[in-house]
Amino acid sequence: MSINFSSLAQPKTILVPILQKAFQYNKKKYQIDVNDGWWITSIEGNKASPIEPYIWIDETLYINCDNKKFNLVNGYTYGNQIVFQNFDVSKRNWNLGLTAPLHFNSVDTFSPIKVVAWETDQFFYACINYSDQKIYEIKSAYDEEKALDGLKGVTPELRTLYLFHALERDQLREMLREKVEKEEHEKRMQEVPYRLKVTLERAGATLLGFSTSGNRIIIDWQLKEGGYKYNSVIDATSFMTLEAGYCLSGGDKRLNLTALAKTAEEYEERGVTFITRH
Repeated sequence: MSINFSSLAQPKTILVPILQKAFQYNKKKYQIDVNDGWWITSIEGNKASPIEPYIWIDETLYINCDNKKFNLVNGYTYGNQIVFQNFDVSKRNWNLGLTAPLHFNSVDTFSPIKVVAWETDQFFYACINYSDQKIYEIKSAYDEEKALDGLKGVTPELRTLYLFHALERDQLREMLREKVEKEEHEKRMQEVPYRLKVTLERAGATLLGFSTSGNRIIIDWQLKEGGYKYNSVIDATSFMTLEAGYCLSGGDKRLNLTALAKTAEEYEERGVTFITRH
């Protein structure tokens, strides 16, 4: 019986995921100049030609495509990742853990989805999994910031999905809080009392009081309770020392307020402090 090679060379219409102007089909790689996405494509020999883009509505495939079977996998969106509906399946089939990168995702995070596990071990979004209703109870609990303890039928996978989103929300809130605090700090650093207090505290000292005279600030401060009390004069703009208030052998003006406090700490440890202002 002879093989009809001419039939093997006939053009074939297939549905494929095209990523970075390339795709793989039956272990063979093709180059094609189109945007990322699902495409109805014609292949003949080593040549691939685009026919039209394809949008999945449900699990029903394009009827005129030669590849009728796809390895569909259920899961949930976590940003542009899939959280597998069954961790055992992901471990057994692809040696993966809880998540994997998801290409072509077009739905919101926390959505039930069906994806295609392609022969390249990549996962491509196909459509919404309308049969999964439990996810909406989980999403509602997340939106209302309720614990999952009172819900029945919560799988480890759904609990993981909830925790991923809850942790991300907490991290975003913390980042926002830090941003607000930083902006408030930078704003208040324009205020002399706050700037004095923060600068001295960072240097390990405590502000006791201050007064201003033109462009000079006279400050009272100390390193530790019961220790020396210093009376220093600094420039109001640069916070450079004008008069240290303790003997520096004429080196006062080389130090800013931070260095002034650190030097005083060193002198106290060495026992060589000599107060010059009161």
